[in-house]
Amino acid sequence: MGVHIDWLDLVGSQVRVQKEGRTIRTGRVEDVAVSAGLLWLEADGIESRALFGDALGHKILPVPEPVGSQP
Repeated sequence: MGVHIDWLDLVGSQVRVQKEGRTIRTGRVEDVAVSAGLLWLEADGIESRALFGDALGHKILPVPEPVGSQP
């Protein structure tokens, strides 16, 4: 049994997106559609803004903030 994550708490946070056990992208959460199980990651460098989520077969994992970091 996994830990339940409230996706609204992930807005502005770094996450890792996995599909079939492999990490396919990391990034900062821009927005969420909780009812649809989807979230948007911000554009970053050459990576465009993109949609991920449970509904698309992705697993979303928060990336811990480094110790001593400030927002």
